[in-house]
Amino acid sequence: MNIAWAKSPKATGAVAPLRLDLTDHSVDVAAVAEGLMTIATVRRRLEALAERRLTETDIARAGFFVGLHDIGKVNHGFQARLRGEKPDAGHIGPVWSIVCDSVPDRSLRRDIHKALRRRDWKGWFADKEDEAAYWNAVFAHHGGAPRGGDRPDPNLWKEQNGYSPLSALADTATMLRAMFLAAFDETATTPLPSAPRFMHAMVGLVTLADWLGSDRCVFAYPCEDAPTGKERIPWARKEAAALLRRRWLDPGVARQAPVPAAFADLFPDFSELRPAQEALWETPLPSAGQIVALEAETGSGKTEAAMLHFFRLFRAGEVDGFYFALPTRAAAAQIHRRVTKTLRRWFGGAAPPVGLAVPGYLRVDAEEGSSLPEQAGTLWPDETDTDRVWAVERPKRYLSGAAMVGTVDQLLLGGLQVKHAHLRSGPMLRLLLVVDEVHASDAYMTEILRNVLDQHSAAGGHALLMSATLGALARLRFLAPGKRVEAQEEPPLAEAVASPYPAIQRTGEAQRPLSGDDREKRVSVRLRDHGALDSVLAQIKRQAEDGGAVLFIRNTVRDAQDAFRRLEGFGAPLLRCKGVATPHHGRYAPEDRRRLDEALERAFGKECRAGVVAVTTQTAEQSLDICADRLVTDIVPGDVLLQRIGRLHRHALARPAGFETPTVEVLVPTVEELARHVREKGDVGGQTPMGLGRIYRNMLGVLATQRWLAERDTLDVPGDNRALVEAATHDESLYALANELGPPWGAHLEMELGAALGEGMTARSVLLDWCESLLVNRPLDDHRIKTRLGLDDRRVDLPEPCVGPFGAQVRSFTLPGWMAGDLPPDTELTDLSASDDEIQFRLGAYRYRYDRLGLTRIDD
Repeated sequence: MNIAWAKSPKATGAVAPLRLDLTDHSVDVAAVAEGLMTIATVRRRLEALAERRLTETDIARAGFFVGLHDIGKVNHGFQARLRGEKPDAGHIGPVWSIVCDSVPDRSLRRDIHKALRRRDWKGWFADKEDEAAYWNAVFAHHGGAPRGGDRPDPNLWKEQNGYSPLSALADTATMLRAMFLAAFDETATTPLPSAPRFMHAMVGLVTLADWLGSDRCVFAYPCEDAPTGKERIPWARKEAAALLRRRWLDPGVARQAPVPAAFADLFPDFSELRPAQEALWETPLPSAGQIVALEAETGSGKTEAAMLHFFRLFRAGEVDGFYFALPTRAAAAQIHRRVTKTLRRWFGGAAPPVGLAVPGYLRVDAEEGSSLPEQAGTLWPDETDTDRVWAVERPKRYLSGAAMVGTVDQLLLGGLQVKHAHLRSGPMLRLLLVVDEVHASDAYMTEILRNVLDQHSAAGGHALLMSATLGALARLRFLAPGKRVEAQEEPPLAEAVASPYPAIQRTGEAQRPLSGDDREKRVSVRLRDHGALDSVLAQIKRQAEDGGAVLFIRNTVRDAQDAFRRLEGFGAPLLRCKGVATPHHGRYAPEDRRRLDEALERAFGKECRAGVVAVTTQTAEQSLDICADRLVTDIVPGDVLLQRIGRLHRHALARPAGFETPTVEVLVPTVEELARHVREKGDVGGQTPMGLGRIYRNMLGVLATQRWLAERDTLDVPGDNRALVEAATHDESLYALANELGPPWGAHLEMELGAALGEGMTARSVLLDWCESLLVNRPLDDHRIKTRLGLDDRRVDLPEPCVGPFGAQVRSFTLPGWMAGDLPPDTELTDLSASDDEIQFRLGAYRYRYDRLGLTRIDD
């Protein structure tokens, strides 16, 4: 019996009763790939990257080649693996080393080419390098470029015991030939497209096709009454088309659904269009590949503007879905709920599934799933449509979803040299990319995001970048992602300050100011000495007792915990989660962090407001829809400060007496105090106040902000936004301040600017190069390459769930890099103990405590 098996999931000894032969599996995956390439949006993206139209012959030839993705499985070693026997072998390296390696076994290569009838299709390629690139594309379907290095073993391919691998190979090629007859049209002489950008996209689509085509719930085995042989070809095509519709890769159902046409019907809670919304609702749609940058103050309705932009592009057939990228997990979870309600209102039962693209969550629409132990899958409510939840069950699939809301990190992974990067960057081409709070990216993240946008724009994709506080140089760089924009191209300070705000700009066009808005917010600004903290805390207590919802944002977790303890000692009414008083920061177990976010949103929401103090860190400054009556904050650079002020009087609500005027109190150090920590060479030493010089490294940006605020007692939002941001970020402003303050401030500025350049260079060293041939195989390092510098966090799983301080079970913690110290990666957790209000455990030499204040390391 000369059958090569491709799938045998229950093989434990002899021959498994449940199995799928290679020809059938090849047909399944090829059918999905063909279906993907013929989706109108995907096809247009591929054509843009190929720099020419794709013919039906091109698609047939590409489909044929995709069908060859698993031909390495015919070798004896892999077949033995399926039978659970020894010896075994892989299925990619053995064949890749023969057809692509620079030092192949020529006789064996000749035999394989003969079995594949290569003479009939070698003319599809302009040269051997292009053919090798296609082999690399189809063999990379497990997440990375194939690797060779070992000399091919001829014994894996010889006929033995009545089984001939080469004959099985020929059978697969013959079946695929029958499936794609159009591929062998001898009158078609144009070579297959092979531009590197096109090939990078193809890797992602091949990987996605293999994932989908390997789903046994769809592509059943012959023993389950599914057809086999030639009868499987039309069946597989029909199943593939239906699957792409059910999983919303082909969104025709939603696009054809009757939907409201007027803004008032799309957003009935809004009485009129806000300027940011009008800019994306009533102006002509951007051209293919144009990036749109929307700058407007926090609370100006940018989220709804983004949804309107998606709605128009979707109805026009320009995008098939969207990925909404947020800077934090908390923001993603909150926006997910808003987007879910919006799409359900628009499309009704035809609404695409809205997935939460945050590892650790399993949420689609309003449904929650849970992970089964030992990778046994995911448990969903009985009535769940499994096709709607497919994309959220593995982070690698997030960008294959129809409507996804997640962290920006998942987007950035599509532009790095990490496994399955192409599974993100390929399918995402059909989506509108919405990146909120884009200003929050540092130099390292900016370069990665620009790399993602570069490929997306080159494919004719659409992207919307939103920010309340985007500096002039950053805007230039984001709107020209494929170009090196140097610091000297930054416009002069006066010109940058004079540029319109709020504003919208598209690639290749000038900035356009948004129409006027009568909702300008005049904020009273008071600077307070950070050394007088007790006085500030006493005032905060009185304000909360007077009925105000007071938000106190600190720069470090340590300072937040300290302020919380002192306020509790004063008897202040504090934020509570499940009845337990607590601060709000990022150092909580994932299960508890979700409850804390919900508690903060309730306490500072539009309803049921009461006097309360929430002591938080940066976790409350971005994207969360919370509304404080009074804001107290540590000093931060101007762009970050505006984000924090965006939580103050965010909504038009009735305020308690004394809180009618939006007021922010900013805790500040003296220049002399900071100067003591700036060394002669410009580096920062010692314990600086409020995390300055560490969390916010450029202390000149902080001092520039402080000086700008000291010269006025009010801040007009949005009227003053541009001036404040440029004062805190523009090189001209910072150099002037450094020269005024004298040495070593100039050295400090040079060091920080140099560090930013270094971060950019570090990023460029780990980026996927879209213009580089797939033949350049780089080693992948998922552990070394990160989406954010300094992201050396370590996950610690508890051996068994323990009840946390808020009454719910917790299963894991994330240790910041500094808290893990020099612990080896394989350090085991010991001495676990849990009581009613805390959990303690040990890792190596360190002990840790987890309670209502969060996770802390206990110094022995």
